[in-house]
Amino acid sequence: MFESIKHWFQSVNNDNHLFDHADDENVHLALASVLHHTINADHHESPREVAEFEELLKSEFDLSDEQANYLHRAAESANSDFEQDLQTINEHFKNNPMVKKQFMEKLIHLISIDGVLDDEMDDFYQALHVIFPEIKLE
Repeated sequence: MFESIKHWFQSVNNDNHLFDHADDENVHLALASVLHHTINADHHESPREVAEFEELLKSEFDLSDEQANYLHRAAESANSDFEQDLQTINEHFKNNPMVKKQFMEKLIHLISIDGVLDDEMDDFYQALHVIFPEIKLE
């Protein structure tokens, strides 16, 4: 039993990717749309936000600069639904609560780059509700 727990902790610590099937284009687009919606909540994308946005995509999906930039442009022009994109992301997360926590940490980091606005916090709480529906905020 202790070996299985030890193995589980090692797998959590060694695997820095959030998703099963990380090569799925739907997951790429959904994550890019959610992240873009978040950095664009104030209707302005700072260079720091864009750099962090693209870095998150590159590290999560092992993308090149060009591929991350393409996803950024695709997210800018997409007319996707934020909640639906969150649902898509949530459906493809690895079955591990620590992975979901890591996503929320990445999202709050992205939100905090240029100061936190009410709209950004609304997005965070909406994401929290989808990713962790068992957490109730009053």
